[in-house]
Amino acid sequence: MNTRHTIRALVAGTALSLSGFAAHAQDTKVSFVLDWAWQAMHGPFLIALDKGYYEDEGLDVTIDRGFGSGDTISKVASGAYDIGFAEGTGLFKFNTDNPEERVIQVMVINDQSPTGVISMADAGISEPGDLIGKKISATQNEATVLTWPVVAKLHDLDPEGVEFLFVEPNLRDAMVLQGQANATFGFATTTVLNMVGTGLDLDEIGYTTFAEWGLKPYSSGILIKASYAEEHPEVVKGFVKATMKGLIEMLEDPEEGLALLKKREPLVDAEVEAARWELAKELSIVTPDVIENGISEVDPERFATAARQIAEAYGITLTPESENYFDPSFLPPLEDRRVPDAAK
Repeated sequence: MNTRHTIRALVAGTALSLSGFAAHAQDTKVSFVLDWAWQAMHGPFLIALDKGYYEDEGLDVTIDRGFGSGDTISKVASGAYDIGFAEGTGLFKFNTDNPEERVIQVMVINDQSPTGVISMADAGISEPGDLIGKKISATQNEATVLTWPVVAKLHDLDPEGVEFLFVEPNLRDAMVLQGQANATFGFATTTVLNMVGTGLDLDEIGYTTFAEWGLKPYSSGILIKASYAEEHPEVVKGFVKATMKGLIEMLEDPEEGLALLKKREPLVDAEVEAARWELAKELSIVTPDVIENGISEVDPERFATAARQIAEAYGITLTPESENYFDPSFLPPLEDRRVPDAAK
């Protein structure tokens, strides 16, 4: 190649490189906050980030750990973060108290909440009536304590029939392990794996969810301030599309997501997180409704019923229709939201 051709090739290559740099520089920056410290549930986001699915949608996404769903909702509402991943039932009270800062859910990942009752397997707790006369370790004013009367009412039980032992969150599990409480209320995907981490086998632990007992609100997912969604619809749509791809791949084969989790947070126990993912799939993500209808396919009647139940628990008045809290318009087509056969 002569000198003139060499210069032309270099100029062309530089132009292409600059073009790519310019396109990347124009990506919209999106700040994303999780519900808690890094866990297996966050694998889909890491897959979408690592494989460039967010970048493919023109998004430059940064992800930070969270400090509880309530905190995440507040941070999204204030504009401290653009998008959050959190428990959707928290929106009922938040939006009632803060109508001008309304936050909506645009993608449901946990079709059912893993919140419920965790005990030793030999405690014999499998039905709501089994709790009557039992001691329950719990944290005062936590969602599970507030919703217990609703569960009790569904089964014609006296909610005062249990004795709550109110302690700090970090002591709840220990009270069950030490025999001071018969059971505890909490996220099974957290508490069960905490117990496994102490050396127990999974079959030594009993757990059931409030969803199995009839309280079936849609649970954790992607939350966005309503005004942000109105102002940046393409950003929201792209984020949801990329996240859905990451979730589908995590359901097909969780190994990649778990490896990325370990890389992001080296202190996590890989075996515990693998078990946590399987439990989350069982209790929350791959439910019969999701297998039949697709991921994030919200039934308005189920939503309204659960909203009224939650409103009763919190003593608030709200408009329970799903459109006040959930907007499905940002979701990809249903064919892109089907559960892969490998996950069923």
